[in-house]
Amino acid sequence: MKLASKKKSLNINYRPLQASISMQVVTSVPDRQFYSAMDKSFTPDYTLTPLTLFPRCAAVDVDSTSAAKAINSEITNMKWYERIGGAQKLISSGTDYVITQTGDNKGQIQVKKNSSIANPITLEFSAEYVDVRTNQVLKYTASKVIIVSDSSSPQPVLTLDSPDTVQWYPVRDVLNQTITAKLMAGNKDITEDERVKFWWYRVLSTGALEEIVDGNGDNDWEIVSVNKNVLVVNRDFIGDEQTYVCKAAYRETGSLPATPDTFDQIATTRIVRYIPRIECDFKGIVTGCPAGTSYIYPQGYVRDAKGVISSPEEWFKFIWMVKKPGASDYSKAGEGVSPTIPFTEGMLLDLQVEDRGTQAILIDDTDESVLQDADGNVLFDRINN
Repeated sequence: MKLASKKKSLNINYRPLQASISMQVVTSVPDRQFYSAMDKSFTPDYTLTPLTLFPRCAAVDVDSTSAAKAINSEITNMKWYERIGGAQKLISSGTDYVITQTGDNKGQIQVKKNSSIANPITLEFSAEYVDVRTNQVLKYTASKVIIVSDSSSPQPVLTLDSPDTVQWYPVRDVLNQTITAKLMAGNKDITEDERVKFWWYRVLSTGALEEIVDGNGDNDWEIVSVNKNVLVVNRDFIGDEQTYVCKAAYRETGSLPATPDTFDQIATTRIVRYIPRIECDFKGIVTGCPAGTSYIYPQGYVRDAKGVISSPEEWFKFIWMVKKPGASDYSKAGEGVSPTIPFTEGMLLDLQVEDRGTQAILIDDTDESVLQDADGNVLFDRINN
């Protein structure tokens, strides 16, 4: 006989998402122009080779260790405005601009008109995103000034020897990447000129820039070294992706600024951790085991397009599943490349390989302090260990 009962509804209390936006230049057409009064021409001429800007909107889940989720395909109330000399005008696709309205690149804009020295074009973006879990509305705003410089004298141009986006495959590619900046004035390399100054930044999940000064900052785990125009990064510590920004100032006269001005040169590179298609298999056992077998000793391995991967446990987690006769499903029987697994006649063996993920700082569960060894070195481990 039931004497009493009690029911409660249990729900997930989702923490609010954080909005993150970054204005990215797509393709090789730069977001700065030069104007020659002599022949009245622009370089580049956006009427011939349009500038393409992508406002990458992301929703940061503070409860998740994964990278910020891009949500451009789900944004609403998306608008672009053109502001010239204080006058603002709503932009619609036409002769001067083309705006992508759907898909993963929603919000991307092609600029097909030239800016000016006296009254540069300022492009202003706004959009919203609704978190369907909580009905929270995230608002996104960003702007871009298209600066035009007089090309009567050579204007400095900053470049990086790292592409806009780098796919880094940790299994085969080297851990450390050296990113070198170069500043050119016409055909002259002025990188080493004493009138030049460089700054390096990482882009945070919020879209804000955090300066990298000497590689010893609170978040500089991945920085091997930083020296004027050269940044060395250990890519195993960047997480799933990381964007770096370099800024450079050149002053023919006067002193160099403490911080870069809006008209100073800027270059960006984004490093993305990438695991291509892989296959796994195992050896060391036969289909017909001899009588009296109590244990089996399989040996797992992984291969990619270049062949069998050596020391695979550095990057991959091996999970062995067994389905015994009469069982409705598989159960976990072991981990590692070479486990010892109890044998049952008629059992099925399944090997599953997972990415062990990126390096992450080890935190004390009690006070959330960063764990260190006896020498004061910060301790790390892979997020899927």
